[in-house]
Amino acid sequence: MSTENPVARRAAILIRNTDGTPEEIAAALDAAGMLQQPPTRITGAYPLWVRPTGLGIAIDAHPLVSALIRGLAGEMAEEPEDVAAELVAIAESSGAEQDALVLELLTRLGGTDSRYATADARRLAERVLSIVGPVLPQQRRAS
Repeated sequence: MSTENPVARRAAILIRNTDGTPEEIAAALDAAGMLQQPPTRITGAYPLWVRPTGLGIAIDAHPLVSALIRGLAGEMAEEPEDVAAELVAIAESSGAEQDALVLELLTRLGGTDSRYATADARRLAERVLSIVGPVLPQQRRAS
């Protein structure tokens, strides 16, 4: 007895009901909401990419994370012993002490704030709401 994935089973049924052309297959899967939507880019100093997932949304912040890693790598190249000691201290601590050490390091590397212009912030909010929907019933009626 096969324990086939129900999503794969549904996709196979939809595909069987087409004439097999890539266009028809894509249209059938898209109509059923089974194709992943492309991410929406939110511009800013550190752009974000927002896309829906099966359970909510995914936000890709790799430009910010990349900047922090490059900053850490630069410090490591200049003062390897000091940076290594700091990372070991973070690894060996826990709780509030660890949080404080990580925050200190992140602040020194440039921080984790990513600021967006009003238009970009509005676009981010609108994109998130378009994916997850409004919270309040009256917002649902308005949209």
